[in-house]
Amino acid sequence: MNIRPVFERLLLREDDENPTTFIGREKTRIGVVGLSAGAGVSLIALSMARYIANLKKMSPTLLELSDGDESVCGWNYDAIGADRRFADREYISLYRRVAEGRGAAGAVNMDEGINLVLRLPSEPEITLDSQQMTSLIGNAAGDVILCDFSARLSLGFADEDARLTCLKTLLRDMSLILFVVDPAPSKLLGGHKRLSMIKEFESVSHSVIYVINKFGKGVNKRELYDYLKPRQKAVIGSIDPDELCEAEYSCKNPYQMPGVKRAVTAAIETALSAAGVIAR
Repeated sequence: MNIRPVFERLLLREDDENPTTFIGREKTRIGVVGLSAGAGVSLIALSMARYIANLKKMSPTLLELSDGDESVCGWNYDAIGADRRFADREYISLYRRVAEGRGAAGAVNMDEGINLVLRLPSEPEITLDSQQMTSLIGNAAGDVILCDFSARLSLGFADEDARLTCLKTLLRDMSLILFVVDPAPSKLLGGHKRLSMIKEFESVSHSVIYVINKFGKGVNKRELYDYLKPRQKAVIGSIDPDELCEAEYSCKNPYQMPGVKRAVTAAIETALSAAGVIAR
């Protein structure tokens, strides 16, 4: 059974007749990284891309950082139904281009005003090292590069500390880091090493915003903030999982769902304002 979503192409391709033109301005790179798995990194990165595209003033790029050492490959590609979005046109695999030494400069996959640089589900064998990922980030087209670090990057290292060192190298080039936190105590404790890494960035005045996702009534705010000690923060309340499921079945960006839009807009605007992308 083919469970890939079916959708009305016209609903998704309204911008294709007038594709966004990339303009020459300094790039803003925003790294979205989670304290733990399942914190909501991809949800926020996808929503930010849609928010920026809706402004019709800048060219956002959604760049999924994955080195291939994943049990699930190409989640974002499947989640937004990219196979059907690009059914009648070529989807350029920038991962393959970089892995083969051809580079990513000038290559774009425009859809609804967003340049998609996603890993294909059919290419789990393609691996990139940290230097190739740096090249991918540096050569991606667009004004605002949204780097989705939801994947567990192994980067050829078995040791977690070595992987975190490489992740830190990639994050160092970001204009802003969004540190997405699931406030469940088990998630907080499990992400202690990543929290320590983020604290290092803060100690050298690197711009970091803590995005507390799934911020429900059961969260003990005092204990949470005592543990995280965030200098800058934004919160996202509970999101109805039915809306997220509906978004996938209809191949929509989650930000197109009314409940998701209400929940995440304030946090997105806080982040983009801090990065100098929008004025508030």
